[in-house]
Amino acid sequence: MTEPTRPSRQGSASASRRQPSVSLTGLTKDERMAELESRLVRLEGAPGLRERGRTMMDRVMPPEASEHFRNAGREHLLGVRSIVDHWIRRLDDADANAASRSRGRETIEIE
Repeated sequence: MTEPTRPSRQGSASASRRQPSVSLTGLTKDERMAELESRLVRLEGAPGLRERGRTMMDRVMPPEASEHFRNAGREHLLGVRSIVDHWIRRLDDADANAASRSRGRETIEIE
């Protein structure tokens, strides 16, 4: 059996790409470098993904909800910590029991 073919995405991908604000063809090397450096300055000065996401969440979610979610996240981590502590105690107890059993000498008389 052959697998069904998927439609090509080339048309949609090329259509969604942004065209450069200035065509870099036909420029001298120095002009091209200057244009690329100015683009880099604009990109570095623009807010990053994290900042844009934080701004959007601040507009959508009230501060009280953020506090509740932060507290819930803390409680979640505390719950995970208690599970880890429990299993560490069990391992320590098992090691202590094994060590106490191996330390005791047992005398076997052979007749």
